[in-house]
Amino acid sequence: MSDDTPNELDLDALRGSKIRSGIKFQKLAFMTYAGVMPKLTFEVPFVEIAERFTFDRLLNRNDFDVDDDTQHGNRDITEAHVKKIADGIRSTDRPYLGTLTVALAKKDVKIEVLQKISEHVSLVYATVHEDAPNPVVEDGQHRIRMATTVWPTVKNAEDGDAGKVRQYLEKTSVEMTMLLESDADILSTIFVRMGSTKPISPNLIAVMDKSTCQNRLGLYVTRQSRLLDSRVSYLSTTASRALAAKKGRKFDDLYPAAAVRSAAASMAGVGVRDRTPEQRETLLSAIVATRAKAAGVTEDTAIALVGRDIVATLDYAYETVPGWKEIASGKITVPEFKKRYVHSSAAGLHVIANTIAAGTAQGLNTHAVVDGLAKLPWDREALRDGQNEAGERIKVHQFFEGTLATTVYDVKTGMWRAGAGGATRSNYEPAIDKVLRQLARDPALRPLGERSAQIAIGLISGKTGPGRPRKVVA
Repeated sequence: MSDDTPNELDLDALRGSKIRSGIKFQKLAFMTYAGVMPKLTFEVPFVEIAERFTFDRLLNRNDFDVDDDTQHGNRDITEAHVKKIADGIRSTDRPYLGTLTVALAKKDVKIEVLQKISEHVSLVYATVHEDAPNPVVEDGQHRIRMATTVWPTVKNAEDGDAGKVRQYLEKTSVEMTMLLESDADILSTIFVRMGSTKPISPNLIAVMDKSTCQNRLGLYVTRQSRLLDSRVSYLSTTASRALAAKKGRKFDDLYPAAAVRSAAASMAGVGVRDRTPEQRETLLSAIVATRAKAAGVTEDTAIALVGRDIVATLDYAYETVPGWKEIASGKITVPEFKKRYVHSSAAGLHVIANTIAAGTAQGLNTHAVVDGLAKLPWDREALRDGQNEAGERIKVHQFFEGTLATTVYDVKTGMWRAGAGGATRSNYEPAIDKVLRQLARDPALRPLGERSAQIAIGLISGKTGPGRPRKVVA
């Protein structure tokens, strides 16, 4: 046997070794930490951002999907915002883009420490192999899309304004920070807290940030309720429809996620006692803590228990309350519902949620409360004769005029129509009060008319004296 022939031991060693695939990218980087999370910061030439660090090559992005906990999601890309950034880049000789943030699991990055700079800072050589997943975009997707849009239009320019833009961009590098983290929930929460380049929609925050009880409860109800399935908006309409189509579903914009979150908290027992999100969180956290202690379970399990009760009531209401039950039976579409019924607004959802909350506080069966709600005239066409301050004969909504409905005469159709009332507390709190008093006429629901019901959900203060002042806009 020649020396060049591998022996049995050499073959065993070869079989047991792991041969890595080719290299996806390598960067000289500074390794630092954000608490317990390591991160790498390195420079990437603008041209490399435009041609390699794109969504179809080295980076991944997905519209946030409320049904998918396995992957990190992004808010939908707004092309108008991309254009705004592009216009700014084309018009400056100092095209600074700030820091782009991506994320990848630490196990997918080979790190070679070259020099320790200080106790928690090291100069390293980072390698990502081809068999590793692509980093996901945490912050900077609009700037990355801008780069892929602008660069092809100027890369071959030799003179004129386009030539100058090309020269500036060829000199430009962009800081990129790669978080060595793969937990989708952690990345979503980090994004919500750091997002500042473009304001994040409250509806997206409601489903994306799982650090608060109110968001987790709202998300549970959104996912589990038959009424709300594929009908809660947190992305743009276009992005929502595209995401639903990918899953073989149809999206209908019934209620915004922030309204569902607030309604779920109300039904859990917060009522309208919250005047700020912080106050809502404090109240709901106490409710959840009480449930957790009574059941001997964790906070997350208690939230699921509270959410299960809410979903059970909403599912019953879905098949019982006018408008909702027509959607459930397929007799009308969501767009038709929004045209025909006054509880198609977020304010209307709050009225139903808080009436149920009052019933729960008074020890009533929630199905009985829903049955009472089903008897009210929710249809916009439920009008009666009325008279305005000038003594003129007009039409008004039979029950919700001045709260959930404002009736006006449409000169184009020659008909009176009850349009949506305001979405503020000054509109829906009086509607809640009126609904409670109306339902209390039923002997079985009489406790809804008691002062204790109003105190329980925060319509009035339980303290003696002048009472809580209304919140006013400064």
